Amino acid sequence: ADYIAVHTGYDLQAEGESPLESLRQVKSVINQSKVAVIGGIKPDTIKEVVAEEPDLVVVGGGIANADDPVEAAKQCRDAIEGR
Repeated sequence: ADYIAVHTGYDLQAEGESPLESLRQVKSVINQSKVAVIGGIKPDTIKEVVAEEPDLVVVGGGIANADDPVEAAKQCRDAIEGR
């Protein structure tokens, strides 16, 4: 596989789950594929996710459901770019 994705669905997010622990577990055992992380990523949590160095970060609801989606997207981009 080119990518292995870690996904934290809305149901798990509602129970307080975040993608961080799953991302750490997958990255600890995957070395032949890239790792993507999806779900539960918001402007206020993305820096922790980026610190784990995933190859791909997908932010959906964290932008689409934000009060100011443009600002949320900028904050996420800045976190990814290290600003």
